[in-house]
Amino acid sequence: MRDYRLFFLFIALGLGFLVSCERNDDEPVLPQTPISRLYVSFSDVQSSDLEEPYRNIEVFDPVHETPIPMPVRYNSEVEEGAGIFFDPFSSRIFQGSLRNQTIKTFSVNAQGSIGTGVSFSDSTLLSQRDLAYDHSSKYLYVSDNLAGSIYGYAQALTNNGQVPPNKIFALGGAPWGVYFQGDTLAGDSLFITMAGQLKEVWLLDAPHSIDSGQVDASKKISITGAADLRGIAFSSKLNLLVLSDFSNNSIYVIENAREAFNSEGAVSPTRIIVGAETLLDGPIDVAIDDRDERNLLYVISRNNKKLLRYPLASEGNIAPEASHNFTLEPVSIYLDAR
Repeated sequence: MRDYRLFFLFIALGLGFLVSCERNDDEPVLPQTPISRLYVSFSDVQSSDLEEPYRNIEVFDPVHETPIPMPVRYNSEVEEGAGIFFDPFSSRIFQGSLRNQTIKTFSVNAQGSIGTGVSFSDSTLLSQRDLAYDHSSKYLYVSDNLAGSIYGYAQALTNNGQVPPNKIFALGGAPWGVYFQGDTLAGDSLFITMAGQLKEVWLLDAPHSIDSGQVDASKKISITGAADLRGIAFSSKLNLLVLSDFSNNSIYVIENAREAFNSEGAVSPTRIIVGAETLLDGPIDVAIDDRDERNLLYVISRNNKKLLRYPLASEGNIAPEASHNFTLEPVSIYLDAR
């Protein structure tokens, strides 16, 4: 009898070992069918009670196709949409509301369809712009350019009703784009673009361990020639940082990005996408598809209401390889590419 007990014990231990080694927690489960799904948030608000409300989330799937397929549109009931973020671990999507100082979360099924949602509000949010979620610490980070701060909300997936921030990072500038990079080896990082005259990108290491109050960057760089930075995306795989300049109608690509932050000074972009052929007119947000068979860059251009797609190696006055015209004003994108 004892031999049988030992046998089953060894089986249980072996199964436990296999489960614990199944995957790195920083990587979501790979789907059986590859996903290339782009979520877009819009700021327009329907002014007439007699008209149908605007559908202020659009989902492109698969967005890498040529031509770019027509999106599926949803009315999220968010007033004046702001940042948008999809968490593949929980299959939930966040969308901010600039007008109502709320953040809404929705369920998303395996086919990418958006379902029911719940929201929480914070009256201290003056002007939220972008958001990013850390699935490990369960913190949602929201940029507020008027408050000059990053707001942190714990257990954001389950928040409902009136919810004050659990922490506020006072930065003293005008934070806009935020990008969270989870990394169990190099450490977690929050990348932040500082809009307006500052022309800097800040890096906050291990943001979940930072307390409320005045916060300075762990590292920061200024971008040579920049005018007004907004969107930001980072590829840990390629060590590549991409930024959008709203005023200069430019996209900046910085290779060896981690090493660039070690300089903590002025950094010249490795490549710049700029010129009439690019169709850039108020680029507000960017996203990277760094998969080997793709290597694509997505940009939403706010003033002319366009989605633009370029090869990631693009430089100079180059036309996008594909584009899509919106009827509403886009303000934020999130790419789920697995």
